[in-house]
Amino acid sequence: MPEGPSILLLKKQLQPFVGKTVKQAGGYGPMPASWINGKKLKEVQTHGKHLYFIFTNGVVQLHLGLFGEVLINERKKVNRKFFLEFAHGEINGYVVSVKKIDGKDALFDPRTDILSDDFEVAYVKSLLAKQPGKDIASVLMDQQVFTGVGNKIRVEALYRAGVHPLSKAGKIPAKVLGKLIAAVRSYAQIFYKNLEKTGTNQDFKAYQQEHDPQGNEITMKYLAKEKRKVYFSERKQKLYT
Repeated sequence: MPEGPSILLLKKQLQPFVGKTVKQAGGYGPMPASWINGKKLKEVQTHGKHLYFIFTNGVVQLHLGLFGEVLINERKKVNRKFFLEFAHGEINGYVVSVKKIDGKDALFDPRTDILSDDFEVAYVKSLLAKQPGKDIASVLMDQQVFTGVGNKIRVEALYRAGVHPLSKAGKIPAKVLGKLIAAVRSYAQIFYKNLEKTGTNQDFKAYQQEHDPQGNEITMKYLAKEKRKVYFSERKQKLYT
């Protein structure tokens, strides 16, 4: 599943289309796209794992889900779920979900977006305080609290902050919680810079590893409720319960 850094890089790659007029929009998805034809793409924005195409008469919210993909000036041999064609170039979405949002006001709250300059630590802490009995691993994947976090960021931030994934959110000391939030933000930036530089991110100390850089064994646990795996060091990451 794409995480916040991947979507932010996609936004950067789509900038050449901003200010250009759509010649043809379409796709086999349920959202009618004729309202976009002949309209100028004013802006491309992101919020966590969502991409927004902003036009004068509405906004397209696009989500890649688990297997979605957006290709620029390239097509697959399968039908496009959503596409925008311009005089020079095209944007093609496969296995994506799209919907129209009327207007651009209050599209999202940047205070929770881990890659936004408007991210607010105090606000996120207040949201965390409302879920004291939940495992921190679950809260980190809550897009209303940590917008843009996926499994890779979750695993790496918990490892770097020294917090066991099954710790209860309300039991983690304030200082440690602050360290964890900082780790989420800093690793998201590392992730993005690696993608920007090489097109991939392999900077993992715990995710899908057998041992961490110090040689400590990494444990894998399957979280049945969310059907995802977490990786952690029993030795380095403290369990708060």
